[in-house]
Amino acid sequence: MSAPNKQKRSDRSAQASAVEQASAGDLRQALFREVNDQIQSLNAEWTADAEEVVLCECTNPDCQEPIEITAPEYETVRRFPTRFLVKPGHASPVGDRVIIDLGSYLVVEKVGPGAETAIRLDPRRAKARDEAATR
Repeated sequence: MSAPNKQKRSDRSAQASAVEQASAGDLRQALFREVNDQIQSLNAEWTADAEEVVLCECTNPDCQEPIEITAPEYETVRRFPTRFLVKPGHASPVGDRVIIDLGSYLVVEKVGPGAETAIRLDPRRAKARDEAATR
């Protein structure tokens, strides 16, 4: 088996392990982060000045509240795989630390075991690994 294939298998195994050990709330945050990344990638007209709607990435399974954010603000949050966008009052008292309060939304950072899950399930990190493996 080639080294890239071994690495892919190892990465998938690490992701599967992260999913098994993660809380439902952590998995929901990772899922909604990925949904929001897809929204962002499909919206070619998202400019620096225009606000677009993404979904709250809180741990509440019933939440689907919108967050309006500009592309540069969104990218600033996404530079860190442990950071998520949530509505005010939606930060988890266990596992989330509020980093920024912008009034209409908060940027929270995962701490503890949830941070490891967030890093392992970060779609941008996985994409970068896949691109590096094909070189």
